[in-house]
Amino acid sequence: MFSPRYIVNGVLTLAAIALLAGAFAVSARETPSIDTLLRQMSEELKKAGTFAFHAEINFDDVLESGQKVQYAGAADVTVRRPDGIYIDYRDDTSAKRFWYDGKTATLLDLGHETYSKASLPGNIDAAVDQLQEQYDLSLPLADLISSDLFAKLNERALAWGYIGINDVEGTPTHHIVITGENADLQLWIQRDGRPLPLKLVITYKNIPMAPQYQAVLMDWALGTKVSADSFEPSLPKGAKQVEFLKVEGQK
Repeated sequence: MFSPRYIVNGVLTLAAIALLAGAFAVSARETPSIDTLLRQMSEELKKAGTFAFHAEINFDDVLESGQKVQYAGAADVTVRRPDGIYIDYRDDTSAKRFWYDGKTATLLDLGHETYSKASLPGNIDAAVDQLQEQYDLSLPLADLISSDLFAKLNERALAWGYIGINDVEGTPTHHIVITGENADLQLWIQRDGRPLPLKLVITYKNIPMAPQYQAVLMDWALGTKVSADSFEPSLPKGAKQVEFLKVEGQK
C-alpha cells in the first residue's frame, strides 16, 4: 500500500481524508452520540496494545476515457504498540509486504523482487508521519494503525451524521457518515460487543467520476500475543535492495 495513494493507484489512506458537511435523515431522538461511538471505537483499538485484522478491498481507477474500472485486493495487518507493524497487501495489479520493528521500515515489492529500507523513529505515529513526509509513502488504512483514531477523524471532520443500524456481512452495525471538503467517508461500527470498525467507504468527490475505495474489515484479534519475529523482514532469496525515493528537498 505504498505510494502517497497507498500501494495502488487510486487508493488514499484515511489520514488523507478532509471531511465535508451534509444533512442526514435520522431524528435526534433516534440518533446515538456519534462522538461517543467514534471515541469508543478509537479507545478499543488503543487499549488493545496488539491487534490484527484482515481487509477485503475494492477500489476504482478512472481511465482517460472517464470510465471507472474496479479492482479488488486484500490486506492482513498486525500492529504491536508502540513499535511494530506488519502488512501483507496484494491486489489485481501488485503485491507488497511492509515491516516496521521500532527502528527500521522494510518494504518488499514481491512482483519486482526488490526491497527498500529506511530508519524511522521508535513509535508508530512518528514513523508513519516520517514515511509520509520524507518518502511520500502512505500505509494502507493508516489511521486504524495510529494511536488515536478519533483525533485523526475529528481534526478533518467538518460534520458527521448517523444513518442507522445497517448490516455488514450479517453483523448489525452503526452506520456513520463523515463529510469533508475533498472526500466523504462512510464508517460502519459493530453494534454489539466490541465497537470495532467493520467497513469503510471513501468517495473522492473532487476527483473526476468520484472514484470510491471500500474495505470490509474482519477477523479482528485484539490483545493477542504477537511474536517479535512478525515485525522482522522475511525476504525472498535473490531479492535486490533499492533506495527509498525521498520527497524533493528532504535530506
